[in-house]
Amino acid sequence: MRFGKGSSRKRVLTSAGATVLLAAGAVMGVTATAADAAAGCAVTYTSHTWGTSSGGFAAYIDITNTGDPLSGWALTFTFPGTQQITSSFSAQWSQDGRLVTARNPSWGGSIPSGRTFGIGFNGSWTGGNPPPTDFALNGVPCTVKLVPSPTPSPTPTPPSPERLRILVSPSRLTVPEGGTASVQVRLSRRPPGNVVVGTARVSGDTDLSAGPPLTFTPDDWDVPQPLTVTAAEDDDAVDGQATFDTRSSQITGSSAVLWNAVEQDDDR
Repeated sequence: MRFGKGSSRKRVLTSAGATVLLAAGAVMGVTATAADAAAGCAVTYTSHTWGTSSGGFAAYIDITNTGDPLSGWALTFTFPGTQQITSSFSAQWSQDGRLVTARNPSWGGSIPSGRTFGIGFNGSWTGGNPPPTDFALNGVPCTVKLVPSPTPSPTPTPPSPERLRILVSPSRLTVPEGGTASVQVRLSRRPPGNVVVGTARVSGDTDLSAGPPLTFTPDDWDVPQPLTVTAAEDDDAVDGQATFDTRSSQITGSSAVLWNAVEQDDDR
């Protein structure tokens, strides 16, 4: 009888030891998985400012995922001054005091490794418009490149000998299938009169279209205007791409600007 009880006790201890080893292995597996996850990001912040002691500005932010693929993201930064966001695009924006948060739109939560995603906003400022520098993606600090805005002139800018050009940003835009997104269009300098800018698709997926035409005047030539890109619903399961040509017949010489749009398919 004693031999039987000892054997039973040994089996219980052996089973308990195996349970401890299995639990330890599970903890080690979770720790290894967490350690394997790598995060990283790079941000390019470009702004265009108008006004003197106060005014407005447009900001474009290119987010590059330098870490593991993301299935959802939130970008945060702090305004150094009194800036306030007045309108925005390509993200879900919120502002609490100086703290700004941009969360992924429903159609743009996925950022593969090495992929760049463009977002932006328009804002107002008083006293100065210094750029934010503390960008973080999902809490991870980003390396930051600042593209400064030209110093605003206190007087209207006279016509410049520089060639009048059309500026489109970003040069590559992602559009959800069945939805819309916008690029921002402005002129490089003050025109002598009104300028009508049109856009046409020159190649690629016919489900992608852009318009309507935009009109710039000598008073608002440097105020970015949104150009809407629409991606029609289709039955395929691939991301369509198209190249667009934005130009104006009222600009002397070649004024064509080529840029790309990508339809993010929802049939997969």
